[in-house]
Amino acid sequence: MATVSPRLARIRERFERTQRAQENFVISLPAMLCKKTNRIASISRTQQERLCEMAFTILFTAWEQFLESAFEHCVVDAPLASFKSRHRVLVTDRDTAHDLIRGGRNYVDWSELSVVRERARVFFKNGEPFESSLSAVSDDVRKMKIIRNLCVHQSQHAEGQYQKMIREVFGSGKQISPGRLLFNSPPIGLTSASNAQSYGTVFQLYGAILVTAASQIVPEKRR
Repeated sequence: MATVSPRLARIRERFERTQRAQENFVISLPAMLCKKTNRIASISRTQQERLCEMAFTILFTAWEQFLESAFEHCVVDAPLASFKSRHRVLVTDRDTAHDLIRGGRNYVDWSELSVVRERARVFFKNGEPFESSLSAVSDDVRKMKIIRNLCVHQSQHAEGQYQKMIREVFGSGKQISPGRLLFNSPPIGLTSASNAQSYGTVFQLYGAILVTAASQIVPEKRR
């Protein structure tokens, strides 16, 4: 059974380590809440929510970095990197791959999956190994990006997009911060994932969705 290249496997493992670290951090937050009898290392509920938002920002950034690193590596070493990928563009080194992907732009967006999928179709036959995995999580990652944007930007546009998403999920009249949403159990309508209710928090659900997608892009072994 052939495996993916060691470098590509390390890229996935680095993302998975970040996901586990941030999930464990969020899980530890309730123990830090202020208590009348014990205020050692205590925090308020608002601080808990902000820390959860910070952890989610780190997680989403790690996801973007995973996509960028895995994509560049597959461009250079597609036949060895993944059993599903096929070169459409032949590149011999990662610096050249980076320049081609950037295409003269100062910044390459890895948060918008429709753009990433279109980019994959340019470099790989049928866009694989990215197309199938990313199309399956496109709506979930769209919502994650909206949450991340409000955690980071606090702009009127980010607030408007977030409130629109909240109305889609809960209906009108719901007021909930990104941190509170992430720390709550997954509400019905947030995702189409069949096992969503088995996760204790939205944060854990989203982490699992990203890890699953990453493992489909970079599988352990040839299937």
